[in-house]
Amino acid sequence: MNIKGLLLGTAAAFAVVSGAQAADAIVAAAPEPMEYVKVCDAFGTGYFYIPGTETCLKIGGLVRGQLNYSNAPLFGAASGNPGYKWSSYSSSQYRLNVNAKNDSEVGTVYSFLQIRGYAGVPAGTGINAGNVAYFNAGIDGGAYGFEVGYYDNYWTRFFGFGGFTDNGGSYAENINSYAAFYGKVGNISYTAGVDDFTNVAGKTAGLNAAVKGTFDNIEAALGADYDIAAKSYGMKGYVSGKFDIVSLKLMGIYAAKAGNVYAPAAGFTLIAGGKVDITPKLFAAVDYSYSFKPKTWNVVGDLGWNVANGFAVLVEGGYTSTKVSSGFLRFERSF
Repeated sequence: MNIKGLLLGTAAAFAVVSGAQAADAIVAAAPEPMEYVKVCDAFGTGYFYIPGTETCLKIGGLVRGQLNYSNAPLFGAASGNPGYKWSSYSSSQYRLNVNAKNDSEVGTVYSFLQIRGYAGVPAGTGINAGNVAYFNAGIDGGAYGFEVGYYDNYWTRFFGFGGFTDNGGSYAENINSYAAFYGKVGNISYTAGVDDFTNVAGKTAGLNAAVKGTFDNIEAALGADYDIAAKSYGMKGYVSGKFDIVSLKLMGIYAAKAGNVYAPAAGFTLIAGGKVDITPKLFAAVDYSYSFKPKTWNVVGDLGWNVANGFAVLVEGGYTSTKVSSGFLRFERSF
């Protein structure tokens, strides 16, 4: 073989090897598609889409530190505790809220879950320290809706908790299992529901129905209820208005018999409240309630300061016709 043939053969061999190596070259794989969390603005601020779904999620809550005072024992006498006038044990807590919503062909499908963790509660109440869960779920079609859950019943939330102070004019929450129909047509809202009060000693169930109208800065509501265990019917109504920096509310509650779970007392109870937004960060509020049977009254005042976005301080003081004075200092971080 001559030199020329040898060179050509060597060149061909190198070409074959080079081609094989090129064929075996590493090729970068196409990146897997990534699903980024997307903002969901269909239901207000704070919602985001759960990746791969059409459901929007919102997570929030609060952390509360609170120092209570009362000249009456904060602990039940039957518990054997001495009755502390000052305590940060019973009201310091956290709450974690999870809202989930999605559109459907019949309206907005929603659910709500709240987990509350308590440092502790007054002994003798039957409630233990630790975690408590509240929840509800429903379908909101605008003109119609349906909700079930274990939470402040729909009736109580429909009317609000008395006035403007945290105590609300001595009208308490109603946490129980419930089912409620509701809706809104124009300026008129309505609800009709049934409550299961078997979590309350001696109670079975209750029925309720109410209607509410909103006209500019004025709002009014009227409803009727029936406590099956107490065999007591009742009525409830209010009118409220906001006038620049001043908000006012007058509520009337009636129960035919004592023990009606929808009312704080038998007969008539009146609650009058007012609130003044002194500055965008500072407000003052006062509520006064009066029950005719027995004749008792209660006055509560609040001073609140929104120190910064998500952090607030609230001072409350109250006095009753039974000469009980009470109050608290609260520090609260919400998100």
